[in-house]
Amino acid sequence: MATTLANLQTLAAAWGVGTNQVPIVVDLIKRSGLLQTATVAKASHGIKHKYRIFNTLPTAVFREIGSGIVPQKIDVNWAEIALKEIAFDLFDDYQAIDQYPGGKDQWLVDNTPAVMAAIGNAVAKAVYYGYDPTFGMSKAFKGFHQYAKDLSNVTKQAGGATGYRNTIFAVRWDELDGASLRVNNSELISVKDITPTQPTVMVTNTTTNEQMNIYKWLISSYFTLAVPSKKSVAAITQIDSTHVPTASEMDALIDAVNAPSGNTFLYMNGTTKALINSLKGGKLNLFNGDTTYDQNLLAWGNTPIIIDDNLSNVETTVLD
Repeated sequence: MATTLANLQTLAAAWGVGTNQVPIVVDLIKRSGLLQTATVAKASHGIKHKYRIFNTLPTAVFREIGSGIVPQKIDVNWAEIALKEIAFDLFDDYQAIDQYPGGKDQWLVDNTPAVMAAIGNAVAKAVYYGYDPTFGMSKAFKGFHQYAKDLSNVTKQAGGATGYRNTIFAVRWDELDGASLRVNNSELISVKDITPTQPTVMVTNTTTNEQMNIYKWLISSYFTLAVPSKKSVAAITQIDSTHVPTASEMDALIDAVNAPSGNTFLYMNGTTKALINSLKGGKLNLFNGDTTYDQNLLAWGNTPIIIDDNLSNVETTVLD
């Protein structure tokens, strides 16, 4: 059962990407709930995004009438991060495309869901694991694992065995002061027809010089993850079958990102969900949700739990 990627689907329609295409899907091979719940917005400067980081707030004090006031300054820094490009070639044998109902244009339309699935799962993997070469994407942006560690917001290292570990993330999405995914502010997806008038040759065997005539498109998109504050992401790491967070530790994880604004979600894989199902005195429950991907949502208290197959259940010490 395929699921609609709500936020990116909305952006695609707003920016005129694939106006005649079928709904975008993200779980042809993997379930990815992250992009269904992430806040996605345009970058501030093309393929760069600038945002403010508030270090401390000014101190507000009472004063006696007639007395002076000590001046206060908001301690704020500007951060700038570059968006990273996701790119790949989409191709097939020219005869298969020529004989496809509707020809080249319809072939591209009908294969767009798979294209978006590939982009969506690559982004989700990078969001969780960043540029770690083992679990993430080596040339990607900084991910939740790196941010939680750098912000000292790993609320618990459970101590599970390396190679069997899992992570639960609490993420507060908000366009201004929470986590957000930023995309190129001029186009969501670029599709360049490399063979607009005739097929090109691709060598399929370098030994015999066997070749195949193909039609080819270059697909590219720009993304980055912005995390402007400690209240954006927290994690419990090193979870395995004998090292499971307690109910109070789950509460502490959510409290670590608690703020008046934004939407908070818990992200975990199916293995971890099964482990916390057995917690005594926990707050695990099902509630009805108005979503495009499930009628019944699993939640811890009032915080929805999102299952994502891009979260590995064999994490190792390289993430510590």
